[in-house]
Amino acid sequence: MLFILPYSAAADTPSPFTAEYEARYGGFKASAERSLQISDNGQVEMNTMLRLKMLGKTLSTIKEKSVLTADIRSGELKPVTYSFIQSGIGKRSRHIAFDWEAGQAKAEIGNEQYEIPLELPVANNLSAYLEVRNQLLAGETEIIFPAIDKGKIEEYHFRVLGEEDIATSLGLFRTVKIERVREPESKRSTIMWLALDWDFLLVKLEQLEQNSRGIKLELRQARVMDTSVTGKSQKQTESVSEL
Repeated sequence: MLFILPYSAAADTPSPFTAEYEARYGGFKASAERSLQISDNGQVEMNTMLRLKMLGKTLSTIKEKSVLTADIRSGELKPVTYSFIQSGIGKRSRHIAFDWEAGQAKAEIGNEQYEIPLELPVANNLSAYLEVRNQLLAGETEIIFPAIDKGKIEEYHFRVLGEEDIATSLGLFRTVKIERVREPESKRSTIMWLALDWDFLLVKLEQLEQNSRGIKLELRQARVMDTSVTGKSQKQTESVSEL
């Protein structure tokens, strides 16, 4: 049975999920995982992990984690901590602690430390997914919000490109295709496909650099609200189109 949450749904609470992806980074094979879990007290924890491999050996591992809590007055989810840790090749790290009562975030990037005023709600690299989801539910096609990225607040801008059916090993998914809008001189492009029938679960991602290197993800398996994620078969799609 599909967990169906169409565009017009008004639910604010994201659906818990776990997902695994086939991935490539440049010429390297990789694997990726993403998850969102909600504790009994309403705290949300998001995690991602990417492993780069060669000849069966892991060369580098990237882990991201963000913990969020609901604001007592508004119920809005706000990030409390964020971390990015890359081990192996390209070793690096960054951490952010959000103190909403003091109106300040403290970021550590390697050996550097930054203090960032929190005058308005801001996202981080992981919780940005939740803000994108909220604005898609509201019917927005130009999605803009502030987020802390590498020690400073930046404007994140995503644009809806339309709906598109994506074929995967799990079947055909009805998705909304969005792109990250960057500065004209940027050498990076990011496009994502989010499943409309599975609470905007990431189905496919392409993040490319000008030198053709970049990350590509495609959904391999997932569970949303403890339900195994499946797409439609080609036969099912053809039957619907004939009606």
